[in-house]
Amino acid sequence: MKNILRIPLTVFLLGTLVSFQIGCKKEEQAPKAADSAKSVSQAPAPSGTVTLNDKAKQGQLLFYNTSLGKRKVACANCHTDGTPKTSDDMIRQGHPLAGVTSRPSTWNGMYKGADLKKNAYGASLCAAVFQHRADSKTVDKALTPDEVDALNEYLTAIATLPSANPSELKIQWAAKPTFNDDMPDEKIAKPVVKAIMKLPGDAKTGETVFAKSCATCHSMKDKKVGPPMERAAQDMNLVAQAVRFGSGDMPFYAKDVMSDQQIADALAYIGSQLGN
Repeated sequence: MKNILRIPLTVFLLGTLVSFQIGCKKEEQAPKAADSAKSVSQAPAPSGTVTLNDKAKQGQLLFYNTSLGKRKVACANCHTDGTPKTSDDMIRQGHPLAGVTSRPSTWNGMYKGADLKKNAYGASLCAAVFQHRADSKTVDKALTPDEVDALNEYLTAIATLPSANPSELKIQWAAKPTFNDDMPDEKIAKPVVKAIMKLPGDAKTGETVFAKSCATCHSMKDKKVGPPMERAAQDMNLVAQAVRFGSGDMPFYAKDVMSDQQIADALAYIGSQLGN
C-alpha cells in the first residue's frame, strides 16, 4: 500500500487542515533586534496568545512553514499550538503541543530526558519522516541546531497558555509506528481493521469527518499532498488500515484522536462519492 494516503506531517511533533496549508504571514516575521528587549518586557499577553522573543518568533515561523521539506507540510498540519490560529475543530493526527516542554516524555516514551530538547520534543522525527528532510536512520540531521533551538524556544513560550497541558500523554496507537513503507504486523492489524469494517458507517457524518481530517491532503479525484481517493481507496480495508496505522508518509490516527466509528463514517462517505 505504498501509494495510499501519502500525507504530510505531521510532527508529531511537529507531523490536518481542510483546504489550506498554513504559511508565514508578514506579521509573523521576527522583530528587529532593537525591538526584542521591548517584547520581553510587555504586559502579559491576553488569553490564547503569547509574547515571543526573537528566537521564539523564528520557532513560530518554523511551526507554520510548509516549505521546509520535500513534503509541503508543517507542524501545524498535525498539531495545534494552542493559539487562536490552530484553535479550531480540525481532527489533527498529532496531539496538542502547548505544555509539551513540561512532559517527561513524548512519542509514548520514545524521547526522554536530554533527548527531549535535543530533538525539539520529537520535531526532528516528524521533520525526517513527514517532511522528508532526512530518513528514519538520520533523524538527528533533520533539523539544524538553530532550528532545534528556535522550536524549543517557541514550545517553551506556548507552555504559558491557559490551555497548556503539562501531563504526559498516552497515545492510544494500535501499534508502534515503523516510519517506512512496510505493512503493519498482520496479527495486530487484521482484527483492528475488521472491527472498523464491521461498524455501519454514516456517509453524512463521514462527510464532516473527511472535511476535518482527510481533505487536508486528499480530494476525491485530484492530487493534493496525497493521492486522490479514487486511486487510494480501491480497497477500503487498506484505507482503514492506513488511517489507524499510518502508511509511509501518512501519520496514523490514534484511537484517542479518531474513533473507529469516525473512520467507518469517513469510509462510508468516500464510498458514496466513488460510487462504491
